[in-house]
Amino acid sequence: MRRRIGFLFICCAAIPIAVFASTAWACGALTTLKADKSVAAPNEDVTLTARNFAAGPAATPAGTSTAVQIRWGSRTGPVLKEVPEGGSLFTTTVKVPASATPGWYVINATQFNATTGVPKSGSPARTTVRVQGAAAGSTAPWGGAAPTSGGPGSPDLPLPGILLSVALLATGMTLVFRDKGRKKATPTVLGA
Repeated sequence: MRRRIGFLFICCAAIPIAVFASTAWACGALTTLKADKSVAAPNEDVTLTARNFAAGPAATPAGTSTAVQIRWGSRTGPVLKEVPEGGSLFTTTVKVPASATPGWYVINATQFNATTGVPKSGSPARTTVRVQGAAAGSTAPWGGAAPTSGGPGSPDLPLPGILLSVALLATGMTLVFRDKGRKKATPTVLGA
């Protein structure tokens, strides 16, 4: 009986992994954003290549999505540029703000449904740029903190699912293989 329960635990260990894997494959095409350089100075141009956005209002034929907004620092940061035509693949150039102090920054490209105001599926796209050099009128030291993960829409490791799978797998293996090394006792007859 113990062996059957162990096999049940081993089989149950696969369920969280299957759930997380199927969720990852269920997503459509995510929007992407790539910078031509990873290090820039304040007031320097950075060329961005974006993929998988919908056609914007200036496209032919006009799309049902808003222009793609390129933002500095966060999803709600200052707009560096708007790309009205959008589209599946486009390239644009933005300027690093002159006030940017040394450190890591994220550049977001976000597009919304023009009717509902909901962000496009797979949006925003993100890339990081490290600013080096002194900003206009700043005295910040060189360096800065490394970029962190997290935030809305960012994929983090499914740690609870992984821990649950490992716990179920270890319990199942223990129950299945615990009796393997033991010799079974043979009953002795008393008085014989």
